[in-house]
Amino acid sequence: MDEIKSIVNRTVDVLEQDNRGVQLGCYSVALVGLTIAIRKVRPFSKFRKPSDIPNKFITERKELTGVVERIDPNGAVLMVNHKPLIPLPGISNGQLPVKITGVKVFGFGLNWLQTIVVGNEVKFIPIAKQEKFLQCQVLLPQIQNNKTRVINVGESLVKIGFGQVTKVDKSMSNDRNYLTYCSRLQAAENYALKKKLGAKYYIKPTTDALTSLAKSFRRLAFDLYRHIIQIPKLPAS
Repeated sequence: MDEIKSIVNRTVDVLEQDNRGVQLGCYSVALVGLTIAIRKVRPFSKFRKPSDIPNKFITERKELTGVVERIDPNGAVLMVNHKPLIPLPGISNGQLPVKITGVKVFGFGLNWLQTIVVGNEVKFIPIAKQEKFLQCQVLLPQIQNNKTRVINVGESLVKIGFGQVTKVDKSMSNDRNYLTYCSRLQAAENYALKKKLGAKYYIKPTTDALTSLAKSFRRLAFDLYRHIIQIPKLPAS
C-alpha cells in the first residue's frame, strides 16, 4: 500500500513540471510502475480459497486481514471473510478457510475459539497452502486501556492447555520466522505442562469426585440393606 502511494506521489510531482516531453515520458513510466505495484500488492483482491493466495505472499509473509465468521469443527478451521486493502463495492462475500499452523486444537479449544475469536477481526500470515485450507499464523488484536494488544491465537491455545504442538514441517526447517514461531509454541506447551493446564487436568478432579461419590452411594445402599434385613419380621395375625 505504501509502495502504491509513493508511486502516485511521484507521478503527481512529474505532472507539475514544465517540460511536457519529459512529463509525458515519466508519466508513462509511472503508470507502468503503478500497474506493476498493483499486481504485486493485489490491493483489490478478495481471497476466498487457498489457491487465490499468490505464492509471493507466502514467501514474503504478507499480513492479511479478515473477520472470523465461524469455526469449522472438522479440523478447527477458521472461516475468515477476507478484507482487501481497498474494498470495492459489489464484491460478493466468501469465506477463506484458515488453519492455525503448528497446533492441534482440542474440544475445549473449539469452545475458546468460538467465544474469543469468532466475530472479531484477525491478522493472518500465510505460511503454506493446502488443498482445503491455508496454514497461517493467526493474530487477534484487542484494545485494553486504550492500547492495542496483539494475541497470538495458536500460542494462547497451547499455553492454556487447549491445544497441542504438532511436529515441525521439515520442508520449512530452514525458515527462521517459522522456527521462531514453533519455539514460542513449544515454550507455551512447556508452561501448560508445568502449571498442569489442559483438559486432562480439568477433567480428572471431576472424574475422581464422581468416582468417590459413587462409592459413597454404594456403601450407603449396602448399609441400608443390612439394616433392613436385620429388622425383625412382625408376627402374622
